[in-house]
Amino acid sequence: MPAFFFSQREDRKIDIVDGQQRLLTILKYARDDFSLSDDESMVYITPQSVHYRGKKFSQLPPLLQATFNDYPLTIIYLPHKLDLSTKLEIFRRINEGGIPLTAQDIRLSYYSESKSVTFIRLAGFHRPGVSIERMLKSAANRGIQNPWDNSKSAYRLWEEWWKDKRKSRGQIPSEMFLWYLVTRNREALNDLLATPNQIKHLPISFRGSTEEALDLYCAQLRWTESDGCQHQAVGLRVEIFPTGKSLQQEFDDFALWMKTILSQGLTGISVDKYKQLSLMIAALVEQRVVARDISHNAWDALSEFIRTPREAGRKWLEAGYPEQKGRWGGKNGQYSQCERACELVQKILEKYSLGNDE
Repeated sequence: MPAFFFSQREDRKIDIVDGQQRLLTILKYARDDFSLSDDESMVYITPQSVHYRGKKFSQLPPLLQATFNDYPLTIIYLPHKLDLSTKLEIFRRINEGGIPLTAQDIRLSYYSESKSVTFIRLAGFHRPGVSIERMLKSAANRGIQNPWDNSKSAYRLWEEWWKDKRKSRGQIPSEMFLWYLVTRNREALNDLLATPNQIKHLPISFRGSTEEALDLYCAQLRWTESDGCQHQAVGLRVEIFPTGKSLQQEFDDFALWMKTILSQGLTGISVDKYKQLSLMIAALVEQRVVARDISHNAWDALSEFIRTPREAGRKWLEAGYPEQKGRWGGKNGQYSQCERACELVQKILEKYSLGNDE
């Protein structure tokens, strides 16, 4: 079993940097929360498996219970004063081997106590299943609505779009909605990142990378919902990103455009273009345009932007379309790319406005 990575906080509580799912599984089995699988496809060691196949912990023979309880676990404690940014980077590097977690998997795990971050995670659901139903039930118990409840017809198209695609593994679909939010709130996020004093209330530093910018977006959502925000937010802009009903409205706008695009606008768009598409949807929402006012020529131009953004950038923008290299700021950073995407969509809509195909 791979090593567990722990880190002690100042309040003496322990953070699980890596191994949370494994540890929870061990604890749940020890509490008799589930039985080992009895499925014929499971590969167990025979003939010993007759003693444990399909059984709960309490049903194991005493010798096997003792073996389970005495099994040695490797636990590595990280230095006491590591900041959260370093812990996140360690987590990412640990998961570079085998079946790696995505940055979004890690991000959602760290900020899972935030209702808004959980909402973002639920937005990425795209297939039915027992585990998803369990997550939805758990979220409902915390007062978190399934984002798709208001958009059932859009969900069916979303589900089909992601179905059996390699990109659908992990939390990539939820990352698409996060990119939409980041583009919609790019100025507020950029202002937050530009001034160190504005993020001193967050347990994470910013060294310029796009991944850290996304981490900080989620960290701010968590802090907005915390007691610390309510009692210590003197002089800070507290709710700078949408939460609660505002977040649901953002999602409803996102879902409506996904429905339009997948059913009549840009059919045939690959999920590999998920990020580019999320930036475009944010720009369309920003322009307050409705689908019926978009002409055929405008849809063609938008399709060109999604499929070949560099070529579209040369055609529509004086400075071209920046290709960010993992950095948030600068001429070719992610903030600039979000800005240029919105500018490009605006130019397309202005040229082919209100159904004008000339």
